[in-house]
Amino acid sequence: MASFRQLLRRTPFYGAYKKLGHHPDYWYWKLRGEPVRAPHLLKQRTVRDFARRYRLRTLVETGTYYGEMVAAMRRHVERIYSIELDSTLARRATAKFARFPQVTILEGDSGRLIPQLLATITTPALFWLDAGYYGWAGLVGETGRLAAELEAILRHAVREHVILIDDARGLDGRNGALTIDQLQRRIAAEFPDRAIEVRHDIVRITPREAGLTASEAERRT
Repeated sequence: MASFRQLLRRTPFYGAYKKLGHHPDYWYWKLRGEPVRAPHLLKQRTVRDFARRYRLRTLVETGTYYGEMVAAMRRHVERIYSIELDSTLARRATAKFARFPQVTILEGDSGRLIPQLLATITTPALFWLDAGYYGWAGLVGETGRLAAELEAILRHAVREHVILIDDARGLDGRNGALTIDQLQRRIAAEFPDRAIEVRHDIVRITPREAGLTASEAERRT
């Protein structure tokens, strides 16, 4: 099965193959008691729900991969910027979404492109940071890119951005990564107007709503 997936990854059909597995993966995850590693369908719902709750019309994604999040969100926001480091994947996504003028695929290092993109953003945006910081494709030590992105977003003139970071379990202090505790302490010390929590393997950094966590705010909506 692993060799079959490796073969599919080299074809234009791999994205469709992955999409077919989203619902089975989700129900298998539920049957297993919701383990730490969340299925992609839950991630899509989380991004969509945060866009709706905070009335965010722009999505900025790092790590386009096969464009699954772009496809899931293009009807729910007005503008999508998705950044992909791998040139083959970036070209594939550009061709896939060429007919959708609200979608822009950017090729390059998101640690450099996020600050450039922020210079053009004047309204609150939703950031989905999913660029393989924890060793995807062998890129060990790419956690510095995440730090650069967070610094740029959190210090941006627009204070109402919402940040979601995938694979929170990777924030474990290894390979130069921050730990969740370190990130929480830094947010509390330097950005007291932000709330931070982890749920379903996703870090959620949001504008503080009268002391409510993101999950508490979610239950009130």
